[in-house]
Amino acid sequence: MKIIISAFILLQSFSFAQAPLSDLNKLTNSQLDEIREKLSIQNPSMDSALESVDSINQESIEIEIEQKDSENLSSFFGYDYFNKQINFFDNIPTPVDFKLGAGDEIILSLWGEKNSREKFILNKDGMIYYQNIGFVNLSGKTLNEAENLLSSELSRIYSTLNSSNNSTQLMLELGKIKSVNVYFSGQVTSPGINLIHPFSDIFSALVQAGGIKDNGSLRKVQIIRNSEIIAVVDFYSFFLNGMNSFSNIRILDGDVIHVPVAVNRAEIKGEIINPGLYELLDSDSLSNLISYAGGLSSMASDKAVINDIIPIDIRDSDDIARSGRLIHLSQNAKIKIQNGSVVELIPIAKNDTSVSVFGRVTRPGKYPIDLLRYQNEESGITLKEVLDVAGGFEDPIFRKTINNEIVISRLDENQFYGKELRVDYSDANSFKLEVNDKIFVYESTKYKNSYTYTIKGEVNSPGTYPLKEGLSLAQAIKLAGGITEMGSINSVSVTKNLLSIDSEGNEFNKVELVSNIDLNFQIADQNIITILPKTNVIRVDGNVYNPGFIAHQSGNGMTLSEAIELAGGYKPYSLKKRAYVVRANGEIDPVNIFRGKTKRVFPGDSIFVPENPNPDEFDVTSFIADLSSTLANIAAILVIVDSNN
Repeated sequence: MKIIISAFILLQSFSFAQAPLSDLNKLTNSQLDEIREKLSIQNPSMDSALESVDSINQESIEIEIEQKDSENLSSFFGYDYFNKQINFFDNIPTPVDFKLGAGDEIILSLWGEKNSREKFILNKDGMIYYQNIGFVNLSGKTLNEAENLLSSELSRIYSTLNSSNNSTQLMLELGKIKSVNVYFSGQVTSPGINLIHPFSDIFSALVQAGGIKDNGSLRKVQIIRNSEIIAVVDFYSFFLNGMNSFSNIRILDGDVIHVPVAVNRAEIKGEIINPGLYELLDSDSLSNLISYAGGLSSMASDKAVINDIIPIDIRDSDDIARSGRLIHLSQNAKIKIQNGSVVELIPIAKNDTSVSVFGRVTRPGKYPIDLLRYQNEESGITLKEVLDVAGGFEDPIFRKTINNEIVISRLDENQFYGKELRVDYSDANSFKLEVNDKIFVYESTKYKNSYTYTIKGEVNSPGTYPLKEGLSLAQAIKLAGGITEMGSINSVSVTKNLLSIDSEGNEFNKVELVSNIDLNFQIADQNIITILPKTNVIRVDGNVYNPGFIAHQSGNGMTLSEAIELAGGYKPYSLKKRAYVVRANGEIDPVNIFRGKTKRVFPGDSIFVPENPNPDEFDVTSFIADLSSTLANIAAILVIVDSNN
């Protein structure tokens, strides 16, 4: 279902956002009137929907909101733990309790009186044959027990084995081992007999069998040996707390792993850390379910709604198979949750305790009263306190562009913005604001459509100034009182605001650095001029060994080659002749193909050395430059040799 809402979209800036002269302070007086008119015919819930859109449009537009009729079901907890691929290797340490059996390979090493290394495979009876001794039964013995037995048997033919001087040594190792046959039953992905690595515990065995189906129990998995249940495993303690209580139970050949159906599961959603479907034991309560889901979120209230399914054996009719109830968590933490129940945790009320400022201020947007209230806790927040934070009134030049009459739209008893109050700025200090007030600051008609620019940094009088046609950078610096002793006329940056459109058609402001500026550069509306301080460093970035800042060492500038040398030199695959210098004033100066090494750099400059993204490709530019440099060196040598002759 779609609802078409015709709305004038407002920009909601972050609280106390430091964005001077944003789009909202460029709204015309007629546009502010249109906003007030729309506020007067809509309720606050619609208003909040409008303000949540982080974009601005100067005309009314249509927004389509699609409502989903179906809910997205939460996922089952824990089953993805088994969706892994396990790779076993022959060099896995042998468990001390591993017992040899038919098909296992052992490696027997002797050194001393006899030096040998032989491999044996246990036959179907678990025995090996050793020459001059005969058959030795190793079935059911650990590796250590088998080693002691073989040492005793072989000492009959090697007298120095087990002698007092131990001149002959024996060592037994495990070679290739056979997989064990394990039977899987119940709710497993691959039921039946499966070949499992003999070092496996129940968890890794289930992974090798494809995992547990979504309707299988994770809390009552059984290991059956010789028709007896030897262990019941609850994986929740492992999944939730990392407590591994099953690794000490080795899976043996012929064991059965049975996964029963999960008989009691409930869903929890809302203000919870990990919403989902969880399996519950008979002893579990609501507090256990909340704990399994990671606990309450920071926005959770003390209330929850529980929707139960009435068991089929006690319900009167399928038409009344569901029942709902509202509970307080603090009073019902120990209640039992039925199979199929859905627990929804209710969030705390979203009480908006802010006021909004629109129009001719430097920082328009929404301001929470709670954050301002500490200034005047007894008498409430005044209009002047909010306007002081919103900015613009303290700047004498910007102040001339502001109308003294401030308009406040306020909610009436029907929760519509039906009240309109007009306050002169001289009375703003005595006017008390209320939650949800909308403050409209109009542009003075004397300065309508005025343009401004901002100059900051190392000037004597930084601030926002009215823009006159044809104003140059040099004139703007002079109007700001000139550059301070710490400022550098060679380190000036100018930025401009560009209106751009993203891939979804939304408009947004993009700040872009203006390049190739000089003192005759013409200042435009909303330009920001920054006078940087003097500096004695040069920045080197890109494909060098030690990128970063280096100290400038010469008053007349150092060469590009010297600067890169101080940064550790070029890395392999550097595009040396495609390096470029960004001057302190923002100008980009590419490296000359033949005289790049002698290019001079100065304090505040930045050098960038690009890396060849395709190092296997032939770089014609670098080849020509290197060849030219080599030929020049050869020519110089020939001239010296010729002069000596």
